[in-house]
Amino acid sequence: MLADLLNNRMAQQSRRFHNFAEFRDHVLSTYLSYYPTFASTLGLHQYDARIEDFSAPRREHYLAELRQAKEILDRDFREENPDRTCRFECRALEWKLNDEIFRLTELRDFEWNPMVYNDQLELTHLLDRDFAPFSERMGSVLVRLRAYPRVLAIARQNLSGHLDRTIVETGLMALQGRLDFLEFLPEKYFSHLTNPQLVADLTEAMQTAKLAISHFMEAIRTVVLPTAMYDSFRLGPDLLQRFIKSSELIDDSIDDLLKKGRAEMDRLTVELYKKSAELDSKMTTQEVFHTFVESDHFNERTILSEMDSMLERIRQFIVQHDLIEMPSEVRCTVEETPAHMRWAFAAMNSPGAFEQVATEALYYITLPEATWEETQRKEYLHGLNRSVLEIISIHEAYPGHYTHFLHLQNVKSKVGKCFWSYAFLEGWAHYTEEMMLEAGWGNGDPRIHIAYLQEALIRLCRYVASLELHSGKMTLSEVQHLFEEKALLRPIAARKEAERAVFDPGYLFYTLGKFQIRELRERLQKQPGFSLYDFHNEFLSFGTAPVSIIAEMMEA
Repeated sequence: MLADLLNNRMAQQSRRFHNFAEFRDHVLSTYLSYYPTFASTLGLHQYDARIEDFSAPRREHYLAELRQAKEILDRDFREENPDRTCRFECRALEWKLNDEIFRLTELRDFEWNPMVYNDQLELTHLLDRDFAPFSERMGSVLVRLRAYPRVLAIARQNLSGHLDRTIVETGLMALQGRLDFLEFLPEKYFSHLTNPQLVADLTEAMQTAKLAISHFMEAIRTVVLPTAMYDSFRLGPDLLQRFIKSSELIDDSIDDLLKKGRAEMDRLTVELYKKSAELDSKMTTQEVFHTFVESDHFNERTILSEMDSMLERIRQFIVQHDLIEMPSEVRCTVEETPAHMRWAFAAMNSPGAFEQVATEALYYITLPEATWEETQRKEYLHGLNRSVLEIISIHEAYPGHYTHFLHLQNVKSKVGKCFWSYAFLEGWAHYTEEMMLEAGWGNGDPRIHIAYLQEALIRLCRYVASLELHSGKMTLSEVQHLFEEKALLRPIAARKEAERAVFDPGYLFYTLGKFQIRELRERLQKQPGFSLYDFHNEFLSFGTAPVSIIAEMMEA
């Protein structure tokens, strides 16, 4: 009823925009106002002290705004525009409006994924990025801390009483990380403040925020967890197909996507066998990996400093081989992963595409937990081996995510800076791993090649796992076995990878995006005068829209 009234009222007030740029800015404002935390991370600091409202009334109002914008786009801006940037933005706006409507009306992850609300509690971009005076940034932190109770109250209203147990346990782990992060907040940050009233206000707000998280977690443990069952949430083949189509504009059937993924998995498995035989033909691939790759790992006391040296070597290789432009001399900094992000092995935290002041880019590495026994620490350190970390650093920093960020700052299109495709974002970083080996990184060292193959097979297992699990063809245990057998993962790591498929079905887009970029390059390479350097620079010049839209622009 409320949605009908809103739609009728907005239809009556439907306006005509003077030009496409005015309409584009209206749509961006509508989107960013609904996701102010995301807007703040983009470097749009007018959103720093605002927080999401995912309540049903606000959601219905936002949906009405999206539908109205879609009608205006169809009515007023369908004519072909000679300007390529305008054509690109029109196409990307159409995609994003449709995808937002799909996510809010069909996917509805705000009802089944607590991680949606965990993301709204983010503070690190305000604390660790020096874009304004520290006291001003802490003022925004204060507003956000005070909003935690409302965010989590809305989460309790929206979340279903019957959630998948894996999703619940992952959400609880992430929220515990938030609590741990808040625990050391005063020690790390409050000492920099000279305003005693601000310190007092922050201390009080932090205690209120911690209490809100604790109460929310207790409610989840006592009310939701007892009835939650493992392996109980699947998108189903129809919704999965629509999710892939909506997210990345891919029309291929699930069966065709699986066939392609399985074929690539078989190809890389054979390649892995051959590379392993170069090191020891009498060992299995698993034995070779454990003996020659995992055994050469960093010491946890020196890993962060050694990683800095590794990053510089990778960056110099890219420059010397003219693989892609480096738009800035600013380097990323290696740091230990914050408590609330330790579910990830490694991650890149770059400034937003619109950031004009701050340059701090943090490359997080997750070290062993302080509470772990020596055996567990040693097993974990096998994953921090030098060869695998070289491939991960290519993915996360150069020429992967961090290099992509540097290019994003020069993107002309506001839409390209703002809207991002999962397959583009992760597909690019994954594509660069293979591209770097093709360019000669590693000097033919089979250990580096094996590390690349393992990372590629992990992403292929994710690809297959998401398609098979959510279409109902595999169980979590079968998915775990797939990661152990094909990607050489130890049981604990394989289980975590399998569990991620439950709450992150889009992790199939790492490989899907790589497929798309590689196929686009293969088509363009047939044209005279093709340059890999120019291809990479032009590809990143659009921002982070779906690869299919960028392919339309580059092949026009």
